[in-house]
Amino acid sequence: MYDPTGDRPRVIVIGGGIAGLATAFFLRSYGREAGVEPEVEIYEADESAGGTTRTSIEEGYTCEWGPNGFLDNEPATLELVERAGLTSELVRADEASANRYIYHSGQMRQVPTKPPAFLKSNILPLGAKLRIALEPLVPAKRNGPEESVHSFGTRRLGSTFANLMLDPMVSGIFAGNTHNLSLEAVFPKMVAMERDYGGLFRAMIAKQREARKKGTTAGGPSGPNAVLHTFLNGMGTLTDTLASSFEGSLHMGRLVQRVETNPDGSFLVRGDGWQTTGDAVILAAPSWATAEIIFDLDREVSGAIGDIWHAPVDVVCHGYHQRDLGHPLNGFGVLIPRSEGVRALGSLWSDAIFPGQAPENHRLLRTILGGAHDAGISELDEKQLHATADEAHRRVMDVRGEPSYRKAFRHARGIAQYTLGHQERVAKSESLEQELPGLYFTGASYRGVSVNGCAKDAKRIAQSILKIGEAV
Repeated sequence: MYDPTGDRPRVIVIGGGIAGLATAFFLRSYGREAGVEPEVEIYEADESAGGTTRTSIEEGYTCEWGPNGFLDNEPATLELVERAGLTSELVRADEASANRYIYHSGQMRQVPTKPPAFLKSNILPLGAKLRIALEPLVPAKRNGPEESVHSFGTRRLGSTFANLMLDPMVSGIFAGNTHNLSLEAVFPKMVAMERDYGGLFRAMIAKQREARKKGTTAGGPSGPNAVLHTFLNGMGTLTDTLASSFEGSLHMGRLVQRVETNPDGSFLVRGDGWQTTGDAVILAAPSWATAEIIFDLDREVSGAIGDIWHAPVDVVCHGYHQRDLGHPLNGFGVLIPRSEGVRALGSLWSDAIFPGQAPENHRLLRTILGGAHDAGISELDEKQLHATADEAHRRVMDVRGEPSYRKAFRHARGIAQYTLGHQERVAKSESLEQELPGLYFTGASYRGVSVNGCAKDAKRIAQSILKIGEAV
């Protein structure tokens, strides 16, 4: 069985994306500080590390495969960046990125950031705004069956808000369907706000009062105010740096097929024609891959995490000359409700968020297609995909010319969907961790789809393995 006091504990990490790399890095870094030198081996099925946290820089355009940044409200991510020596390369999002847009009734409209301005805007009809204003009067739901995001939004803020605002906002984060996503799994802080304060508005008012007393700033329903960050050369800087620190112990193109237990409590990791052993195993591959790896270990848990569906997501990057745009695109981007009949979830204006991510006098549109509402996007070939993105650009953002640069990143199993029952599925994996000390499940499939979610879980697992710090 794994012994953290051993001279050279051996830990096997399966998966070389941000989750696996961060966990391995924290483990080695904390281990050295604690006087323990863990032997960490990482096995990645792909020929390149980083998963979807990668960056392509071509012709002056900085194009992200997956996440375009991270919010600075998660201490674990900031600690990871500092320990990796990358703090000096951080880049804050431009102030203009505070401007958010939504495409509604055939027009791109700026979303007000303050509740009073929102209620005065033309984003929603009068009846819908009046319904939102009545939110403090809606009785609180503090127990009962699990609730979907759509049910919560409709109950507290009305059906119009849920369909025209909440659904596209959630699609922009999870590429998901609010009717199926679990509120508790996706927005646990909203559950807590209703339970502790009786509603969203009541909670925000109370938090603002508390913040004034402490001299801090209160945030919204998703948590404290935060600023988006990336690196000078994109998010791939983080995964590239972490991966390079494991030269010699990061094994690419090595598909793990099975994990088994040995009589002494250690683990046997098998691939095609190879095998290795470890005192601990960190399963950092996507849940659908992990389900196959642990099939013989525990078929019930394998089935549970195998049910975590990953929606297909395609990222299309198009570069345009400034003169070909009919809108200044001075903001973060635009979300597109499904009711508008546009086959895109939304578009991020990369060089407006992070100036310098497009050549001079050019703009970079990073448009997301697919998701839970449009799983058929994977049936399009790449030419059709670019044409679909072109159509959305012309219709929504008044693009008048042809893109001078095109790039697409296709993720057939892109973003994990935390649907109703997700917490129970994750709980089964956690039960197996208790039964088999030294076995850990981590990654975007379980407790957070963002870089922050992966970094937070990485720190927890590293501390748990070494029996130090907050996780003890």
